[in-house]
Formats: sequence, C-alpha cells, structure tokens
Amino acid sequence: MSNRPKVQKSRRGSRPVGGQTDGGNPLMKWLILGVVALVVVAVGVAFLAGRDAEQRAQDSGVLQVSDVSIEGAALPPFDGQEPDPAMERVAPAFAATTFDGVEVSVLPGDGTAKVIGFYAHWCPHCQRELPRLTGWLAANELPVGVEVIAVSTAVDPGRGNYPPSAWFEEEQWPAVAVRDSESNEIGDAYGLRGFPYTVGVDADGRVVARVSGELSDAAWEFLLQLVAP
Repeated sequence: MSNRPKVQKSRRGSRPVGGQTDGGNPLMKWLILGVVALVVVAVGVAFLAGRDAEQRAQDSGVLQVSDVSIEGAALPPFDGQEPDPAMERVAPAFAATTFDGVEVSVLPGDGTAKVIGFYAHWCPHCQRELPRLTGWLAANELPVGVEVIAVSTAVDPGRGNYPPSAWFEEEQWPAVAVRDSESNEIGDAYGLRGFPYTVGVDADGRVVARVSGELSDAAWEFLLQLVAP
C-alpha cells in the first residue's frame, strides 16, 4: 500500500491536498539532504581511516608484502569440489619472509608434516579464526612432526584491519607467519580461492586435505591428526 499523499482533482485541475505547491514536500527535501550528508561523512571517515592505516604501516617500517619464490607445480584451484584434484599431489615449495624480514623456506617432503593457513586481514572469517587458533595453540601441543605456517595474503591497504603485521602482533600469533607477494603468488600456487583457506601436507609432501572456510576446533584437531606422521 502506497504512503504517497493522495491528490484530489477538481474541474480546475489538480493540486495537492493541504495546499502544497509544486515545490514538493520540504520535509522530504531535508531528509534527502540529511541522507546525502551522512553518506559524504561516512565516505570521508573511511578515506581518512584508510589513509591513517597506511601511514601507520609506513611509519612502522614493516613491509606488508614481499618477494617470494615458488618451486614445483602449482596445485589446481580449490572451489570445494569433491574429489579434490590436488589430493596426493606434491605441494609446491616456497620461500618467503616474516614481518621481521626473516627468510623462511617451506619444503614439503622434508619429513615434517605441515598445516598451511592463508589469511586476509580484511576477511571477517579470518578475523574470527586466527584468534581462535591462537588460543588453541597456546593451550595445546601440536602432534609430533607437525608444523603450522600462516601466510598473510591478499593485502589491501584500502580495506579494514590493515596492516596485517599489526593484526598478527595484536593476536599474538605463536607460529610462523610469512608475507605473500603483492600478486599473491603463494596463494595462487596452492589453489587459493576463498578465505580462510587451509592446506594439510603430510611428511612426504603430499596434499591430504584442503579446506575453504572457518575451521572449528574439532575440524582443526582432525586435520592435525590427518597430516601427522
């Protein structure tokens, strides 16, 4: 049912009820101007917040992305299909650096199983999963022969929760965290299509699981046991 004012017609023509003129409803004009003003303010605040975050990252001197190297065939993109075409394939090796600039080589097949998680700072699901796994790692021991690596990828200074280096530090992430390149080369090599994204690699370097989406504690523990030697 319409809430528009009804118009009475007479033989002399049409005119709005209440003596309104062709100028329209002044209250409606003020409402429209108010909405426009709120939008302008919101855009301005978002712009200033993004610029401030970028400035903080520059002031810290921490690079949020860095050069990486990849060795080995890339895994096919993972869209949740079953069976996963990457199963039993050897995962690619890569070298990257931490936010402190320490080089880390991840070498599937070196005898240590690996759980590799990919996180985007702006992803709300990642923002829930990372602190939850941080708490789990603080309270529990990993199975013998298993290591955990986090990859910060899809970095975008214009989106929320930037910079990722501050995010990982604030959450007190206890495991290794490395930076992907500006073009997300590690993520692409592992078939990344959504966030968060987790790849389980056994001690022989072969993919045994790929998961797109948040992991519950039970799913996380199952994955750890799945990759364990």
